[in-house]
Amino acid sequence: MKKYIIAFTVLATVACKNNREPEIKQAPSQVQKVDTAPQDLNKTDSKEQVSFENEAFTKVYTAYLDLKAALVNTDVSTSKNALDAFLKTVENNDSFSNIMTATMPVIQESEVAEIRKGFENITAAVEAQIAQETITSGTIFKQYCPMAFDGKGAYWLSDSKEVRNPYFGDKMLKCGVVDKEIN
Repeated sequence: MKKYIIAFTVLATVACKNNREPEIKQAPSQVQKVDTAPQDLNKTDSKEQVSFENEAFTKVYTAYLDLKAALVNTDVSTSKNALDAFLKTVENNDSFSNIMTATMPVIQESEVAEIRKGFENITAAVEAQIAQETITSGTIFKQYCPMAFDGKGAYWLSDSKEVRNPYFGDKMLKCGVVDKEIN
């Protein structure tokens, strides 16, 4: 009888161990890491630091690039903040009145698509001001997308030769060409 009890106990122990779920192991190539940080679509391998003799305009150009980056990333909140910061760099300076005039109609917009429409005029005003300024270092890349605004096309200014399209963002991130280099 004692033999039967010991045998039953051993059998029950072995049987219980076999009822566990089998352990499934994944090969290292199957394990996927999830990156939850937002990706900066405006990131490029190289950027040109541009400076102007007029330090106030250097700040305007830097704020313009921040606005362009926000539009590339198609972020409404960041675009609105960048637009507000851009406006602050041009207001109260009479020599930037043409840029201010181009910016004012866009300031109340709440959609990225509408800000992008206004960005075309802002770009033209900033480019016109660049023609009046003296660049002390760096290169500005004037870029063009022929597909913007239903095939009408549009320009923007960049600090990199690599195209990052502010009019389409992630939909057509690299659509465009360098039209001109401004030194």
